[in-house]
Formats: sequence, structure tokens, C-alpha cells
Amino acid sequence: MEKFFKNLIQNMLAAYFVITIVKGITIPSNTVYLIATLVMLSITVFLSTKVLKFLTIKLNFITRFLMTAILSLGVFYILEEFMPGFKIEEYTFEGLNSGQLVIHSFQVTPILTMVFGSVIFSFISSILQSLEKSS
Repeated sequence: MEKFFKNLIQNMLAAYFVITIVKGITIPSNTVYLIATLVMLSITVFLSTKVLKFLTIKLNFITRFLMTAILSLGVFYILEEFMPGFKIEEYTFEGLNSGQLVIHSFQVTPILTMVFGSVIFSFISSILQSLEKSS
């Protein structure tokens, strides 16, 4: 039970980090809704592990990353539809110019914002799970 709560807190912090750094995601101002949002995203990681075990797929970084990305994409969509105060909006990426690499500005749709958020969240949570497994 102690391990469950430790992993829950880690994943909640990872979810909060992702929600705050991705530009198009607006978090709920109500604390109860914010905690419910973070708990739902954290449960996604536990659910992905259970789904992989049910499908008898070996648990490693790549499989955990892919399954968590797919499930968290669905959770982001569900949260946008049903969670009051949680919004995923369109925004403009201002572009990037670093000498040799030039990326022009473009509009980021809500679907792309969900994909970026779910990929970043699943990457961080998969790294945390892999590091915990190796220690």
C-alpha cells in the first residue's frame, strides 16, 4: 500500500508538471477538481500496467510508454469533455530559430496539444517506473 501511494504521488507530480508546461492546457482553479484531474491521470499509469499484464506483454520502457500514451490521450479527451475548468485550447507556436534549424510559427490544435501532453506525461512516468524497477 505504501508503494501504491508513493507511485500515485510521483505520477500526480509528473501530471502537474506536464499540465503546467504544455501551453494549451488550462488547469481547474478549484482544488478538488485539480486533485481529481491529477488522480485520474495517475491512475492511467496503473491501468496501463494492468492492461499490459492482461495482454501478456512484457513490461519494459517502450511498451509502458506506448500504452500509457494511448490511455492518457483518452483520459485527456475525457477530462476536457467532463471536468469543469479543465480546458485544452488552440494556441500559436511562435517558432524556433537556432541557426541551422528553423521552425516557422504555426497553430497547434487541441488534438495536437493532447498528443504532446500525453506523450510527455507517458515519457516521464515510464522513466520513473523504469528507474524504480532497476533500483
